[in-house]
Amino acid sequence: MCGVFGIYAPDLSREQIREQLYLGVAQLDHRGPDAWGCYFSDGLALGHTRLSIFDPADGHQPMVTESSALVYNGEVYNHYELRRELEREGVVFRSKCDTEVIQRLYEREGPACLAKMNGQFAIILWDKRSQTLFLARDRLGMRPLYVLERNGALYFSSEMKAFDAIFPGERSINPARLLDHALLWNTLGRDTIYNNVSTVASGTYECYQGGRLTERKRYYEIGEQTRDGFSSLSFDEAMEAFKSKLDESVQLRLRSDVPVGAYLSGGIDSTVISSLVKQRKQDLFKTFSVEFEQSQFDESQYQRLVSEAIQSQHHPVTISSETLSENFLNTIYHCERPIFRTAPIPMLQLSKKVRETDIKVVLTGEGADEILFGYDTFKELKILERWSQGESAAEIDSAISNLYPHLNHYADPKQFGLIKMYYEGFLNSFGNNFVGLNIRMNNNKIIQNYLNKDWGLKSDPADLGSRLDATLPNNFTDWSLLQKNSFLEIKTLLQGYLLSSQGDRMALGNSVEGRYPFLDHNLIEFVFSLPDEYKLQGFTEKHLLKQAFAEQIPQDIIDRPKRPYMAPDIAAFYRGGELVEVAEELLNPGKVAEYGCFDEKMVTRFLRKFKNGVPDHVGYRDNMIFTFLMSTQACQYWIDHPRQKPLDLNKCTVEVFEYH
Repeated sequence: MCGVFGIYAPDLSREQIREQLYLGVAQLDHRGPDAWGCYFSDGLALGHTRLSIFDPADGHQPMVTESSALVYNGEVYNHYELRRELEREGVVFRSKCDTEVIQRLYEREGPACLAKMNGQFAIILWDKRSQTLFLARDRLGMRPLYVLERNGALYFSSEMKAFDAIFPGERSINPARLLDHALLWNTLGRDTIYNNVSTVASGTYECYQGGRLTERKRYYEIGEQTRDGFSSLSFDEAMEAFKSKLDESVQLRLRSDVPVGAYLSGGIDSTVISSLVKQRKQDLFKTFSVEFEQSQFDESQYQRLVSEAIQSQHHPVTISSETLSENFLNTIYHCERPIFRTAPIPMLQLSKKVRETDIKVVLTGEGADEILFGYDTFKELKILERWSQGESAAEIDSAISNLYPHLNHYADPKQFGLIKMYYEGFLNSFGNNFVGLNIRMNNNKIIQNYLNKDWGLKSDPADLGSRLDATLPNNFTDWSLLQKNSFLEIKTLLQGYLLSSQGDRMALGNSVEGRYPFLDHNLIEFVFSLPDEYKLQGFTEKHLLKQAFAEQIPQDIIDRPKRPYMAPDIAAFYRGGELVEVAEELLNPGKVAEYGCFDEKMVTRFLRKFKNGVPDHVGYRDNMIFTFLMSTQACQYWIDHPRQKPLDLNKCTVEVFEYH
């Protein structure tokens, strides 16, 4: 993995552009500590920080040819096959890295090259022939690419903190987009929560000429080719094909010139990936996991069970409440957006452990829940659909009571009536285009009560719905209810939150590259087309995955109740009934008023609930509200206190000047 940075500003002087590029690149050193480089032309500059994975000796960037200059963050796993294809057409390569393959492929095919690439990437390429700046992002948005427009100049970066180094204190939160993020755990389309900062959308490329945007085109969207209903494969046929495709995906993602490890959570997703890795790597390989001091969050017994079964060299990191509070600010520095649970903090500590063992690449299980109907939102939708079709009250009651086995109040007869009434309120809305997001939005809309009253913001489902509709594929209405929810979970929770706040940012905060076998687009398209019941059999989630690997992984992993990855939230920020220092600093009335995002009276009233201590069981909403308040304040803190990292000129491996 790497960091990329670019400036396209025809009106800026060479000296201004050069100074700004150095400032921006320096802030991305954690993404690529092995080397850095830069390219300068008239009104243009490209910068790169490198984490050497392929061809460490000759794969330095920017890569410059007679036709183009390229900086690129990511991996194209099928670059060996693409290289052979180009060599048959007479292309001569000077390196063994995937970067040159991308560059030569673009020079021959233009944007059409993206359809051939299997990987995760953010690309900035200067096409000298057409004087076009070309930007592209991978199909699933696994690697970030932000755009800042300022005074006629355009800035592009893997992370927004690079913008802050050039324009300290200028980034500002957009209230309406902050509310979008609160409701959806993501913003829609190209939006971010910040004014004047957008993102290149997943599966999209953009072209700029003469300092302005000339083309923006989506080259891929999930399920757009699913027009003929479900696949006709039998379950056994689908299971064998699924196993083959997932194994192929793992095999591709093991390609590396440096050692590869794996994350091991103790759940079925990471267990299957680790098992497949072991089959491909007969030598000892390393696995990594998070352990918690608090038993209700700890899954170490399952992690050790799997590690012993696959005979990996296992490296756990232990997380305490002190770990969470002491690393909160640094985590948000890397996230650059509000979070809703403290779960990203242990992931940052885990990637630190990975680097301490000299591993740069890890395979993880992200994406399985979204494509294989693993979330309880899929079960909730199925219950609502059956309820609306007249299924018996006894069957509905049984289904609801078994939804969340890890939550005590779902099994409490005294509270069941209220829980059932809550779900009954969605019977008239679950079939709209929000599908499962209706429930998430309803749970999260309480945040609007805490926003600055001067903003005058209230959630507007009609407006949000129209903006959501503008992002949907043309054939969205043809899909099943659960297919629609799968798509939306991928586009909101996965892309905008999990792959960012718990994936890319937490791994690369310590210079580690995460790879996601379940998110191979070929696998996703295959699974997306399968009948719903192959993925959610009755109320058994990820049925296909469990059956496909029943004989290859420990039965205890298959049989264990599904449990989401969680960490302590509010409880980690109180000691003896008092807020710890970082929470007091961010949430005191003076700081809340200074930053202006929240109503200080509402924040004070909320905190007063815990003046006598934090209960053993804190509800979802209270944990979510507290973490959102804290992390939004922390986002503003980093705007006001940007880190200024010095540029290490000794790391410079490429510096090219092509002025005319």
